[in-house]
Amino acid sequence: MINYISVENKGEKGVLKIDPRTKIILMILGNVAIFLAFSIQIKISLIIFYLIFGFLCGAYKSPIKISLGYFGLILVEYLGGKYLSGTLALMIITFSQFIKMILPCALLASIMISTTKVSEFMGALNKMKVSKKVIIPLTVMIRYFPVVFEDWKNIKDSMRMRDVSPTFLGFLKNPSDTIECIYVPMLMSASKVSDELSAAAITRAIENPNPRTCMVKMKMRFYDYLSISLMVIVIVLEVLM
Repeated sequence: MINYISVENKGEKGVLKIDPRTKIILMILGNVAIFLAFSIQIKISLIIFYLIFGFLCGAYKSPIKISLGYFGLILVEYLGGKYLSGTLALMIITFSQFIKMILPCALLASIMISTTKVSEFMGALNKMKVSKKVIIPLTVMIRYFPVVFEDWKNIKDSMRMRDVSPTFLGFLKNPSDTIECIYVPMLMSASKVSDELSAAAITRAIENPNPRTCMVKMKMRFYDYLSISLMVIVIVLEVLM
């Protein structure tokens, strides 16, 4: 049981106000739909649909980057199969297909993470009767990656100040300095962030078995049911075809 206090969230972006439970369900169904898609046209259509859904929810930057990466891999796979042959073509196509299986999951996850607060995510999982053994690691993980990415941006700025390029070409030119400037700070930062997030979770009594208070009223609306229904219809059509 969760106590809810209805508060108007004026900081929300996007046209659609989707319930966090719907985003979790769509992330699962969306990956099933991509896995069952039997043609590249259907996969492209699904990626475009996910991208539009992200725009409507208020997620822009990450979905665009991931979608462009997906389309770029399709182009690489096409050109590799057309102009290359032998082992090199097989390696490129295999690598491209492997990454293409991951990117739709990353696309939907980025939409969910960028448009859902941690408290809303916890409230949704609690309302779905998910065990705390699952909720606590997921909550810490969602807060972990944005902090690490922010540290990565700071590390890149520091590298540029030392005239060390934080790119793959810079790594080829000067591998020792690149490794020193990237891996050592990132490992130290990752360890420090994990300790800080664990301490913050304990301070906020995340393991408290008593009912929690959620500041946002969660309610499934028309667009929630419509989004889930569309994904179910797509999956059923893919199975029947």
